[in-house]
Amino acid sequence: MLLTRIRTWLVVFGLMLTSVAHASIMPPDQLVKQITQETYVYVNQDTALQKGDTTKLVEWAEKSVLSSFDFNRMTSLAVGKDWRLASPEQKKQIVHEFRKLLIRTFANAFVGIKKEQTIEYKPFKMNPDEQDVVVKTLVIKPGAKPIDVNFSLEKSTDSWKVYDVVLAGVSLITNYRESFAQEVRANGIDGLIKMLADKNKQLEQKGKAS
Repeated sequence: MLLTRIRTWLVVFGLMLTSVAHASIMPPDQLVKQITQETYVYVNQDTALQKGDTTKLVEWAEKSVLSSFDFNRMTSLAVGKDWRLASPEQKKQIVHEFRKLLIRTFANAFVGIKKEQTIEYKPFKMNPDEQDVVVKTLVIKPGAKPIDVNFSLEKSTDSWKVYDVVLAGVSLITNYRESFAQEVRANGIDGLIKMLADKNKQLEQKGKAS
């Protein structure tokens, strides 16, 4: 009898913990708002960032908002059907290099953003059982046409993760797919890894020079 009660308590306790875990997951629209607002505030606190220096923003993003991005999925989507050709070690290298490239791209998208520019969040609704959503925003600049910035997110076990950003109708991920495919056709998976590594070195040197 006592053993039965203990088992019952354990089941109930487990269900309570599961409920708390699910309840603590930040909704996707709130996550996007947190990412963009934190970045916006950080950029506007530093004059160097206003002038175009991405180095500090890259370092800051690494430690904060980028934990909410699914770089493994982003990389596999960018490589497309050629992803299956890569060995586990090659996949690891591609993710490493593409992650560095995406971080700098993310930084460049925000660096230099002015205080008079604002971010508008479009109304968002989702069904409780949805696992894949799009959160739509607008970057408003006085005297210019608003820019659509839409975030694609997928629900994982314990959080929502961004796996693509579509800027003015152009997907950050699929934008690379054709050039990646061409490189793989010409020089194989190792060629793609080298191309990404060379691109990152160029960007790093350019950042230091500026």
